[in-house]
Amino acid sequence: MIDLQTGSIWNHFDGRSIRGAMDGARMDLIPLQMTTFGDWKAEYPDAVVLAGDTGFESRYVEFDLGSSVGAPRDFADSRLPVNALVVGVESEGAFKAYPQDILTDRGGVVNDVLGDRSIVVFHDEVAGAGLAYSRVIDGAPSEFERVDSDTEWLARDVATDSIWNAAGIAVSGPLAGERLDWVPSFVTEWYGWYDFHPQTEILGGPDDWAEVVAPPRFNIRL
Repeated sequence: MIDLQTGSIWNHFDGRSIRGAMDGARMDLIPLQMTTFGDWKAEYPDAVVLAGDTGFESRYVEFDLGSSVGAPRDFADSRLPVNALVVGVESEGAFKAYPQDILTDRGGVVNDVLGDRSIVVFHDEVAGAGLAYSRVIDGAPSEFERVDSDTEWLARDVATDSIWNAAGIAVSGPLAGERLDWVPSFVTEWYGWYDFHPQTEILGGPDDWAEVVAPPRFNIRL
């Protein structure tokens, strides 16, 4: 990307400037939650929806999500399929990929330590969502576990018995209304995450990775 004010070139993946007056600077990251419109509408009934007539239609393109388009031809890290979806997490200079297939197998909640920080990764398999949060509550790490629900994705922290949704907000219990601290994280394809973070760890081991598959192909037209 290029910004029109300084002419600097920015990497869209992690918001760093790689050339120009802002070389070396980094944009502030904000949480981006993948969710269903039904869940979003229920949580934020006054939210607006992007209209199709934005004035930039000529810049939209057709692409395949889940295909190998855009993957580097010489990509050689075969631990995961090139286009496997992962929740990439960055914490205190450490990086780790959490394959969505493995997160699903583990119930959609994984307690971990990354960069000496106690984190929990939430994965909503219905929405394809995935975000990481600090699991420190009242100054001490807590364990989280999935809660059965027919209506929404929920998890419980063992320390206070509060119930949390996929956005990291406590919806009931002693901490109702509180929000977990977000840890920089987002859903991306394996090749992109590895290309920018070749030192990354991966959740699980070779036997787990062998079961990870690339998502099915489908077209999106804007």
